[in-house]
Amino acid sequence: MNRLLTCVVALAVLAAIPAVSLAGGTHVVRRGDTLGKIARSHHVSAARIRAANGLGDTRLSVGKKLVIPGGKAHSKRRKARSGKGKRVIVRESAPAEAPPPEAQLSLAGPWESALPADSMKPPTEAELVELANAVKAADAAASPPVPPGSGAPAEGGTADNSIQGRLLRVARRMLTVPYRFGGTTLWGLDCSGFVQKTFAFLKLDLPRSARAQFEEGEKVAKADLSPGDLVFFRTYAKYPSHVGIYLGDNRFVHASSRDRKVKIDSLDTPYYVKRYVGAKRLLFEENDVQN
Repeated sequence: MNRLLTCVVALAVLAAIPAVSLAGGTHVVRRGDTLGKIARSHHVSAARIRAANGLGDTRLSVGKKLVIPGGKAHSKRRKARSGKGKRVIVRESAPAEAPPPEAQLSLAGPWESALPADSMKPPTEAELVELANAVKAADAAASPPVPPGSGAPAEGGTADNSIQGRLLRVARRMLTVPYRFGGTTLWGLDCSGFVQKTFAFLKLDLPRSARAQFEEGEKVAKADLSPGDLVFFRTYAKYPSHVGIYLGDNRFVHASSRDRKVKIDSLDTPYYVKRYVGAKRLLFEENDVQN
């Protein structure tokens, strides 16, 4: 009888112990917190926290909720007094949170299934330089520059050797490049790194971050977007924190943290419609420059 009673008491005690979730949780940033300190406390790497929350060139702000992938669930504590005056700790599980910035399911477009077979091979620096600079006289004569607002350059037939056309050829060829937070090489790129790298092949210098890139060029209305314009989104911060290159037909190419690669998405996707903040034009043909 005593043994049975002991087992019952033991089971009751075990049932009262709160379970720790290893699947992940959230962390509310407190004063003095650093990314490394948060990572150590949840037993995950700082890089995984950055990737899960789309953290870029921004400091952690007090009160910000971070998604902790695969770490111990963050829990709130509050003290209460029992009837006998003893202090007990009551744990409340953190509420579930929406997926982090750029971790939303995007609509797949029919254009992605029509990519040529050789585009699945990773590009090389030399190949991208050739795409950016090679201009055939016959093609140049047959392909007038694409005027702003005319839509995407033709995909097939005579090559478009305008500055926009050459930029988009480079950008499309980088569709197989993997996403890497803070990456600036063909081994991996983040969103602003992809844009900076693409423009660099045309010998055009851009700042490193999406926030700084938003300060460049001339503002363009969404209805007047032209291939080669930069489109910006507000994801994890109040300022523009994600950027892509407009292709035409409401499509843009960008380095997606969710899909872990450079890919094409639609501006009509609800996630991007909600977060769109504007566009900038940096490319101008000679006949577009106003005297």
